[in-house]
Amino acid sequence: MWRQKNMSDSSKLTTADETLDIVTADEKRLSKPSSLFYLWFASNLSVGDFFLGVVIEYYYALPFVDMIITLLLANIAGGILVGVMSYIGPVSGKGQMEVSKDFFGISGGKAFSLLQFVNTVGWLTVNLIISAGALGYILSAQDNFGFSILGYNAIYLIAIFITFGCIYLTIRFGHKSIRRFEWAMSFFLGLLFIYMAIRIFTSGANAVFAHNETWNIYNFAAAFMLSFSYIMSWGPYASDYSRYIKNTGRNKINSAVLTLAGSAMASFLVELLSYMAAAYLNLNGSVSNGIYLDMFGYFWIIGAITFFLGGLAANSLNLYSNLMSARAIGIAFEKNFLIAAISIIVIILSIMFFNTFTSYFEGFLFVLDYWITPWLGVMIAEFFIVKKKASIAKVNWSPILSYIIGIAASYPFMDTITIYFGVNVPFYGATNGVDISYAVSFMLSLILTVVFEKFVFGRNIPGSMAVGN
Repeated sequence: MWRQKNMSDSSKLTTADETLDIVTADEKRLSKPSSLFYLWFASNLSVGDFFLGVVIEYYYALPFVDMIITLLLANIAGGILVGVMSYIGPVSGKGQMEVSKDFFGISGGKAFSLLQFVNTVGWLTVNLIISAGALGYILSAQDNFGFSILGYNAIYLIAIFITFGCIYLTIRFGHKSIRRFEWAMSFFLGLLFIYMAIRIFTSGANAVFAHNETWNIYNFAAAFMLSFSYIMSWGPYASDYSRYIKNTGRNKINSAVLTLAGSAMASFLVELLSYMAAAYLNLNGSVSNGIYLDMFGYFWIIGAITFFLGGLAANSLNLYSNLMSARAIGIAFEKNFLIAAISIIVIILSIMFFNTFTSYFEGFLFVLDYWITPWLGVMIAEFFIVKKKASIAKVNWSPILSYIIGIAASYPFMDTITIYFGVNVPFYGATNGVDISYAVSFMLSLILTVVFEKFVFGRNIPGSMAVGN
């Protein structure tokens, strides 16, 4: 179990701080808001972002300047939502899914914790596949040398296990080790991506600028929503890390601003860079290991290392928040046992989808994000508008009804379900395949939560949720 080994020494952060207990003591809140910038910057210098830019270039290309504006707006919008969630951490002292219980009720909150558990397993799988692929490419020195096991190259199977072991080491000592790792990665990965950008600009800028694309509203909306959906999916993670920031007015604002800045800046730069790489190399919507040689020539190993470390940077947050969501569900196994169980699940999924990664990434994870935006709408309404205090009820029906109605009303606009799974939705084609369900579910759930709480259920409780309530 995650229990404090030395209760008398409250000035030190030990494994106790990995529980879901409220972090009330200021002496335990040793982190500075600036640490959140490095944490979110490094975790978004990720391979997932890179693949997203490639998909956008192939399906929804725009003139280059227009694409810059589109990606910038999308990442700012999504980053704002992550920043708002980060604001809650210093106030509550709780992990994000524990805060969710305060509004949805204990049982209702556990349901969302389960969704977050599945969400983090999905992203762990994506980043593990990409990181292991890069490491396998290095270990095999490009040749794919090695015998096959059940149709899988043995080198890549070994790389999957090595990569997950590295991910485990980044979280071994809790959030402090994560912060230190992300701080180092923000500089190291930053330099590697700068080098990658220089290579693309010097080698392929003419090809990128010569792209004869025309602007249209559908490509703009689709590119915006895809980019937005990626960055906002970090929302259910945010206060897992900001809860160690002292609860002062300036710290709360800085936590939100620096989370927004770190996540949006990195995500925008990587997506734009990958958009240019896709246009220059004519990647046709998918990425293979050959990209390292195409982009870097004799220095191909630099690209492979960048992808490998980018996956680790994202997955250290994924694994830690996965453990936090497991605790919020009520799973009380000892930490290392829980990590072992999660490892088995993720490694099996990674092996299953290793040879069909592109379809897995584009379909499963885009659809997986559907649950997040209405949840964010309810959370923002409850915390900032209704200002309801923490609840000990099993189920709070007003936010749950708001959530259900919000997501149900957005179903007719879930064009991604039709595109990737062939399931027809009522209004498919009305927006030329642009999935606007995220915006519909977010706004409707936010508005309904306020209406239900204040005017239907009459629960206009003064004051706001604070540590210990």
